[in-house]
Amino acid sequence: MPFRRKLGIAAIALLVIGAVSSLAVGDFRSFVYLALRAAHFAVHPVPSRCKERAAEFQAREEFIQRNAKNSPKVGARKDDVSHFFASENIPFTIIQIGQDHEATGTVYLKGLAECENLACGDDSALIGVRVKVDVDGTVVSDPVVIGMYTDCL
Repeated sequence: MPFRRKLGIAAIALLVIGAVSSLAVGDFRSFVYLALRAAHFAVHPVPSRCKERAAEFQAREEFIQRNAKNSPKVGARKDDVSHFFASENIPFTIIQIGQDHEATGTVYLKGLAECENLACGDDSALIGVRVKVDVDGTVVSDPVVIGMYTDCL
């Protein structure tokens, strides 16, 4: 019997044992979710292309974060902010939130169909950047960069 099949059977056995024992404890749903996820990955390992895509996403986010620390510094003008977003290929807008203003932009990254799994759909993601600016577009605080998957449970 192949190793993956044995591992899958072992994961299912653990699920049954855990289900019976967790009925007494009461945290059944989270256990079932984790057990099903473990069983799924035991039988269906993550393709190497998906691991590469995750590494690319993380590298892109880190690259934007490094550039954000160096480029639109506090006191930089609107042209510098515009140049930063353009250099990262991020469309941006300046919006007013109460008395404050922010330059915000988002890059959307489409996932791969072969990366669909139990927890995260096709691993689509986004990287958002926001910079607080004044009425004239001058930077008043350090940029914030946030990367996240958009279709996970």
